[in-house]
Amino acid sequence: MLISRRPDPADAALSNIQTDNRTLPLQDAISILGVEFNTSLTFTSHIKRLPKNAAWRLGSIRRIANLLDDRGIEILYKAQVGSLMEYAPLTRSSCPPSYLRLLDKVQNRAVRLIQLKSQHPGTVLQPLQTRRNVGGLCVMYKIHKQQKSPHLAPLRLPPPRVPAYDTRESHNMEHQVTVPFARTQQYLRSFLPHFSCLWNCLVRQTDIHQSTTLHQFKLHINQWLQNQAI
Repeated sequence: MLISRRPDPADAALSNIQTDNRTLPLQDAISILGVEFNTSLTFTSHIKRLPKNAAWRLGSIRRIANLLDDRGIEILYKAQVGSLMEYAPLTRSSCPPSYLRLLDKVQNRAVRLIQLKSQHPGTVLQPLQTRRNVGGLCVMYKIHKQQKSPHLAPLRLPPPRVPAYDTRESHNMEHQVTVPFARTQQYLRSFLPHFSCLWNCLVRQTDIHQSTTLHQFKLHINQWLQNQAI
């Protein structure tokens, strides 16, 4: 694959690469560990393909829904469809909201299918955006509190400037991070700007970041995000 900022990278001069007397064809996208990125180093093709694969799996569940109860459909959905849509969620944090809504439509169809079988209609699945926020905040917790993952060290953000005088929020300033400057909405939706803002909001409103274990932090984060959505 040729990575370039040209509108059409295939027009660039590129010598053929041969192995075992065979010429390797030029690819528009490459998949590594189930995550596909293209010649512009974006995940557009991956995000476009994901809702189609998830909808195909959900269709298979719908065909056998008459053999299952609501709990069976929910478990099968989380195992076969939800796991696909939630795999590597941080790669799609900066993609356009229109792409994320395609994933939400798949989950909404699953919710309706479960509610048809349920004796107690109501929301049975956590929103995908909430689950993405939980995953991102857990990564922030590992980076800034646990500091046990050396491969995440480059993502560590510096603390904000020490205030010149005491304010109502100066006592927890040391636990906040400096939000990277973003000129575009696309970069503002990416991991560091988005989750640094969310992390600072969490630190200002709660003491969840003081949790001793990642499990406790995750439990409290789910409750906090649920209260934020109400």
